[in-house]
Amino acid sequence: MTPQTKGKAMILNTSIWQAVIDEAKAKASNSPEWLRAIDRAVVEIEKSRYWSFADGVLTIQSTTSSKLYRIGTDHACDARNGVCKHRAARRLMVLYYAALQAQPVAAAPVASSAMAQREAERNAAVLVRRYEGKRSYYGAIEI
Repeated sequence: MTPQTKGKAMILNTSIWQAVIDEAKAKASNSPEWLRAIDRAVVEIEKSRYWSFADGVLTIQSTTSSKLYRIGTDHACDARNGVCKHRAARRLMVLYYAALQAQPVAAAPVASSAMAQREAERNAAVLVRRYEGKRSYYGAIEI
């Protein structure tokens, strides 16, 4: 997954993302170092110009140094006692993707007839609907 480009914000499922952050902070509640690392990791993920997460490896461009980090299970950092925002960021992404995969996919509604199906598709489409008297007029929006 590739996040933001050209200054646009990355789109995360905010409810799942926040639940992951809350869970991580609850588990680290007795460790001020890890709480600080989690807070810094959240900032890195949400504000970084680039990040990707694939095969358990987080690649992220630092918001402070613009350096590109590849963080896997074997990440070694100069941080004190191995507590760093990079490891926290990777762990948050592991938890986020696990939670995201666990979410059920909503099935599309099944129309009972072809007419009902067309009406459902028309109502779900990006259209302008104008009502004049007894008739409705539909037209596509140009963007």
